[in-house]
Amino acid sequence: MKKLKFMGIFGSIMNLFAQDNLTISEKLDKINYFGLITDPIKLKKLKFEIDKDSKPGTYYNGNIWLTFPNDYYLSSVYQLAENKNGSSTSDFRAFEVWAGDLYEQNVSSYLNSAKVVFEKNGLKLNWADEKIDWKKESDQVENINHTLTINGSNYLLYSGNVRDRSRIPALDYLTNFRKMLNQVVAKQNSKLKIILLTAPESVYFVLCDETIQKGLKSIIKETDNKIEE
Repeated sequence: MKKLKFMGIFGSIMNLFAQDNLTISEKLDKINYFGLITDPIKLKKLKFEIDKDSKPGTYYNGNIWLTFPNDYYLSSVYQLAENKNGSSTSDFRAFEVWAGDLYEQNVSSYLNSAKVVFEKNGLKLNWADEKIDWKKESDQVENINHTLTINGSNYLLYSGNVRDRSRIPALDYLTNFRKMLNQVVAKQNSKLKIILLTAPESVYFVLCDETIQKGLKSIIKETDNKIEE
């Protein structure tokens, strides 16, 4: 009995060491992060790039980052055929977002990226009637009212004075955009959720279930990424 108990403890320790020896891409594999990728060559190159980027010093001051290289990059570097689906996503879960782009009214390009990710995960994302009411009343008052319709429902993406020094419009746009997309997901009775993963210069929106979300939180304990749920 004691021998069996010892073997159980020994096995747990060995599993722990084995987990520590896994690369970032191998840990992502274990949580089925890559489960939506059907191109084996792109999958192989994506894993290579993820592990390369996660090495200390690849980005600023020796930091370690989990990144998700986009399809444009993979196709260009390795001379592979682009997906040409209007989205930057390479794994059909994550797509990169720059807050400044949202503020500068490039919302449609990110909706295109989100649409491909949504549809690959069995969700709808159809938008129309985007309206931007931008009025500059003075150097201190410049109001934006930005609305659009998604799947037949109306959403307010931004409303307020962008010259108000107590606000950061680009950050507000980023926060509101993710909130809006999660509302779209929730209305379809899905258990998926868009979480935010910080990156060296931008952020990733990642559409995932609870299992992948927990897995990512565990993986980034050894990186400099942060997650907002």
